[in-house]
Formats: sequence, C-alpha cells, structure tokens
Amino acid sequence: MEVGVPGEGPEPPRSPEPQKPRSGAGHAARWVLAAVGAGCAYLLAQIVALVALNLALPSTDIDLLTLVVTMASLALAAFWWRRLRPQARLRPEAARPSRPGRRVLLACTLLVLGFVLQVVIGAAVSLVLPLFPEVLEFYLELMELAGVSGPTDLVTFVDLAMLTPAAEELICRGVIFEFCLRATCPEPRLAARGDVPPARFWVANVAQALVFALMHLNIIQGAYAFVLGLLLGWLVRRTGRLRAGVLLHMAINGSSELVGGLYPLLGDALVPTLVVGGLASAALVWVAAHLTAERRDGAGTV
Repeated sequence: MEVGVPGEGPEPPRSPEPQKPRSGAGHAARWVLAAVGAGCAYLLAQIVALVALNLALPSTDIDLLTLVVTMASLALAAFWWRRLRPQARLRPEAARPSRPGRRVLLACTLLVLGFVLQVVIGAAVSLVLPLFPEVLEFYLELMELAGVSGPTDLVTFVDLAMLTPAAEELICRGVIFEFCLRATCPEPRLAARGDVPPARFWVANVAQALVFALMHLNIIQGAYAFVLGLLLGWLVRRTGRLRAGVLLHMAINGSSELVGGLYPLLGDALVPTLVVGGLASAALVWVAAHLTAERRDGAGTV
C-alpha cells in the first residue's frame, strides 16, 4: 500500500502550448531561397535533359527533343504543385467567377488581352532595341537559338504556345509563388482561410515576378517578363486558380506568330501602336478585374 504525501501526486497532463507561427528575417529568407532554388532547379533540369537527349539521340530533330524536354518539365512542375496545393496560401475554394457566362467572358477577355499585350511588347522592343546594337545582336542570336526567329513549325508552336506556358505557370505562379507567399505570410490561421493581406501578397508577387524574369536569362525578355509576372500573379489572386494565368500566357505566346508579320507594316506608327495598345491593355485588365470581382445578390456570392 502506497502512502501519498498530502499535496503531492501525479501532475495533471498539461495541454500543449499553441505553436507560435515562425516569422522573422530567417523564415522569410529560407522561403525566398527556396523560390529561387525552384527556378534554378527547373532550368537546370531542362538543360541537363536536353543535353542528355541530344547525346543519346544525336540524329533527332532538336525541336522534337525540346518538345520532349518541355513535356517532362510540365510533368515535373505539375507533380510539385500538386504536392504543395493542399497547403497553398491562395485557396482555390475562393475561385471567381462562378457563373459559366462570366467565365466565358473572362476567357475571351484574356485571349484578346494576350494578343494586345504581344503587340505592345513587340512595338516596345522594336522601338528600344535599335538604340542598343549589342543587346539587339545578343537578343536575335538568343531567339534564333530558341527557334522562334524564323518560320514556326507545328512542333515548335505546340511547345512555345501550349506546353511552355502551362509548365511555366505551374512552376512560377504555382510552386515559386507559393514559396514567396510562405515567406511573407507564415501565420497558419491566414493560410487556413486563404486570407493573405494585400500588402503581403504584393511583396510576394513582386518576388515571384522577379524570379520569373531572371529565369529568362536575358535583359530584354526579363524586363517584360517581370511586368507580365506581376499581371499573372494578380490574375491568380483574383481567380483563385492557375488556369486563368495559363490561358493568358498561352494567348501571349501563341499570338507571337500572328503579330510577327505586323511590325514591318507599321513603319513609323510604332509609337501610336504602343500608346493605343497600352490603353487597350489597361481597359482589358479593368474588364478582367470587373469579371472577377466578388459580387452579391439574392443568391449570394457569384
């Protein structure tokens, strides 16, 4: 028989202390480095795969090898994003718009916006590049190496206009953007609700757009890729899904073949084209914002 001492005995189990969210410069730096590392890993995997395939199949057309590498990159990015998506800071449950008619209007708006943005990009590049001959020469060599300077065959078009945009959106607006959001929004309660404050969202959006720009490895493409990255990140926040960004990215890349023959016809009208295209782009972005706005009527949120 055990004799207990008054006031002593087994201590009642203590409830676990709530874990405090990790924050601070160290936390943010870790996730920013993860974002940069994801971009570097994506590019490195493409380079290694392309070199390996070219050595293993030296007689195969380079465009076909590039298509195979892009397909593999798409599969890798999709697998990576699928693992991260359940804990994503931007929750897909808040996807907008929900009405089919508004989704169709948004899709049409994004297709037109992609074409107009391609016109604006081409006009801006045509105006600026002649001022920097060395940059122009490097840019033309890079475009020729990428296979986008001459006539585009079906394999190259499928690669550049369909597979590459899907892969880049999954890795950039999916994986990399998620890492940047975890750097700026570490609180679990915000992650659970998908309630990312606007200021923190824009810091993360700028960071992912910068990584997206650096992944292009040249200053010309990097400059407009940064602006497009901001727009695509904003679109993901507005819609709650990557598919809208994929559609816009496809429209931009796919319309390059249509727009390419337009610039020699413009002649001295590049500046008016740039101004009108910029105004049209702003108007289309406003339409996209209107279509993805949260509205309420008798039936609730639409």
